Amino acid sequence: MRRAIILFGILADLAVSSVGVAPAQTRSPDPLQDQPALESPTLARIRHDGLLRCGVIRVGPGVSETDERGVWRGFFPDYCRVLAAAVLGDADAVEFVEVTQTVRFKALNDGAFDVLMGNTTWTASRDTKLGLAFTQPIYYDGQGFMANRALGAARLADVHHATVCVNRNTTTIRNLEELIASRHLDLKVRGFDSGEMAYDSFFAHDCDILTTDRIALTTVRLSRSPDPDDYVLFPDMVSKEPLSPTLRNDDEDWFDVVQWSVFATLLAEEHGIRSDNLDSFLDSNDPEVRRLLGLDPGIGADLGLDEDWARRIVAQVGNYAEIFNRNLSPLGLDRGLNALWRDGGLLYAPPLR
Repeated sequence: MRRAIILFGILADLAVSSVGVAPAQTRSPDPLQDQPALESPTLARIRHDGLLRCGVIRVGPGVSETDERGVWRGFFPDYCRVLAAAVLGDADAVEFVEVTQTVRFKALNDGAFDVLMGNTTWTASRDTKLGLAFTQPIYYDGQGFMANRALGAARLADVHHATVCVNRNTTTIRNLEELIASRHLDLKVRGFDSGEMAYDSFFAHDCDILTTDRIALTTVRLSRSPDPDDYVLFPDMVSKEPLSPTLRNDDEDWFDVVQWSVFATLLAEEHGIRSDNLDSFLDSNDPEVRRLLGLDPGIGADLGLDEDWARRIVAQVGNYAEIFNRNLSPLGLDRGLNALWRDGGLLYAPPLR
């Protein structure tokens, strides 16, 4: 069962519309009857409705986009499925709620969905002032630049005078303004209320350069440009953009479930456990593997879940490498910073014990 909801405009109106699907029906949580009593109101609501409500932002194929049947696909929607598999036993038990950068945080705080899985940067002000909580990042990125090839520039240092399209409702515009001021760049900023508007203006040649997260630039260049070869993605990365699942900060037990579900995908990759070889690990003697797969009980109960929660994540969605390779590798993105710690990347899960 999948539902998609779109939230646009100011959420005071909470104008919600369905996207080509039938009304959601209550799912039975029968596969998870043996779960312990919970303190988390979010988990209780999810189990009662049999549906995880997940906020998503439309970016492009591979990252976050609907397919020809209206089904949400991509790296971030797959992490919605990770949570549904862990909590409900069914990776498809997700109600996708589409939001824009403008309303995403208000929508989350107003209870429109249980978790935001979008290309959303973890910052100090968001963490402290907005009533939000950020888990382990699932993608480490940075702000980049894409230019029309006619500009004749291959990197930011080659640009002497240009107009830059940017979404004014993200950290991107502040990074750009600080960059211009610190480097004394001759760049004119054109701010837009949404990423969509910035993309459209750039490809209509109203701007010379588009700036946003590099993961977004990569998919936008391939999916929205008339000819990707007409556009150049600069090698410059001018900020740190840790993209994390985002929650309200009023439910620590739910935070733990989301956090450790992310860690489970990393631990599974670390131990070589994939969706296609999972059964071969069911007689493992490795203590951490046994705890991860619920063979030695305890972790599930501590999270308010049953003991097969992580096993279902891997079986139904995959480990981190499978999720990355399925969605982002076809875009030409390599692991880079998003490799495991042992491979020179930043992805690291604490001990599961």
